[in-house]
Amino acid sequence: MISRAQKNKELNKEINYEKTINLSKRLLKLLFIIILIFSAFFLYAYFIGIKGIKTNEFVIKDDYIPTSFNGVKILHFSDILYDHAINSENLNSLLDEIKRVNPDITVFTGNLINNNYNLNESDIKNIHEFMKNIPYKIGKYAIKGNLDTNNFDLIMDSTEFTILDNEVLEIYNGSNESINIYGININNNEKINIDNDKYTISLINNYDMHEKYITQSNLIFAGNNLGGEIKIFGIPLLTDNKYNKDYYEENDSKIFISNGLGSPHHMRFMNHPSINVYRLISYN
Repeated sequence: MISRAQKNKELNKEINYEKTINLSKRLLKLLFIIILIFSAFFLYAYFIGIKGIKTNEFVIKDDYIPTSFNGVKILHFSDILYDHAINSENLNSLLDEIKRVNPDITVFTGNLINNNYNLNESDIKNIHEFMKNIPYKIGKYAIKGNLDTNNFDLIMDSTEFTILDNEVLEIYNGSNESINIYGININNNEKINIDNDKYTISLINNYDMHEKYITQSNLIFAGNNLGGEIKIFGIPLLTDNKYNKDYYEENDSKIFISNGLGSPHHMRFMNHPSINVYRLISYN
């Protein structure tokens, strides 16, 4: 005959076994949910986050902008990083959007090709035709990025872009008033003093390096940092750069950093590819 104590012992064993089974089921369910969340995050970042190009619009008001440049529209784009994320199909859609914007001035702040991508003749032709067909009224200006060591000159030849290699150009818009555009090649250590009497726009691929090159500018356009590619609650993750926000003000300069178009890691989250459009407004 089984004693009461033995019955209680057997009952407690069954209860503990059921608790263990239930705990294991809950842990497996939690693990499945975590795997599901990470899978959904990865699939979104890899297949959706890199698609769809956003157009950001800004108004730049400044006393130093000449009246002849009042209302001038500037298009700024950066870091095409041609490969999986940005290809010929994306470029066609992007060109349609740029034509809709119809800029007066177009600026490109470097990095045409992703570092590990092997271009073929068709790719070179596609990128060349895209850059060539970008519209403008006053001028198109470009600088080299840190990845623009091969094929850049070949692709940009006859695209009507003026390549600025640590040099300043005066540009006019129907009057004797002018503004400066200063293009910086971060692969070159030269630093240029700028005429502070003119409204100056500086182009630099990586703003983290600005102290090495820029003495003074009213407006600075940069790229390279891509906003960190992946943002969680606004915090950039895939970056070791200092400047990852879209906008800064330093030393009386307005600095706009493009989130770029391509993605070296082939993923983006809460940070879609984008182009920036700026409307200059003179207070004069």
